[in-house]
Amino acid sequence: MKIMAVIGSPRRDGNTAFLVDRVAQGAASRTDIELDTLFVAEHNIGYCRGCLTCTFPPPGTKTCTLPDDMPGILERMSDCEAFIFGTPNHMRTVSAPLLTFFSRMLPLMEFVPDTNNEGRITGGGFTSRLSGRKAALVISQGDPVFSSALVHAVLERNLIDLDIRRVGDVISFGNMGPQDVRSKREDLEKAFQLGVNLVTMSGMR
Repeated sequence: MKIMAVIGSPRRDGNTAFLVDRVAQGAASRTDIELDTLFVAEHNIGYCRGCLTCTFPPPGTKTCTLPDDMPGILERMSDCEAFIFGTPNHMRTVSAPLLTFFSRMLPLMEFVPDTNNEGRITGGGFTSRLSGRKAALVISQGDPVFSSALVHAVLERNLIDLDIRRVGDVISFGNMGPQDVRSKREDLEKAFQLGVNLVTMSGMR
């Protein structure tokens, strides 16, 4: 199974990356995997300008006008069967690199319009090139009590829009230091089991 790990943390050796790696280990314990690890902050990914030419007018160009790394990354994603999305809690939401990344995934979607007898668009909905794929969510936060409601909502809503099925998540609390999670046995066990679930479960809405 080909899995892409999309890591929104700017730290390669931080809590988020360590948890994501643990999820990958769980997946590898049940089946052969090909892991494509993407540290978002290390790539040239510009801000979406909202021009919508990739999507509108339907079916759109399906490509972005920005000359950066994202088109190649989207092709890599299209080849994957499952994903691990990991982010630290930064100011109560996902990291800035990951938020930018999600906004640039729009070319993977196509708007299918409903039209009236005059050919005017009256409604419609989106399809996704990643439809039916699976994903696991990883969140690391510094607060000792849960404060990642918005982080989780942003991740989950983007999965719904892309028609990616969530198999579960692991949220680790109290990680003020960059390597604090390494001593948290329960969180690491949850992350490992999440990886197992990623390759054995069909996913949920």
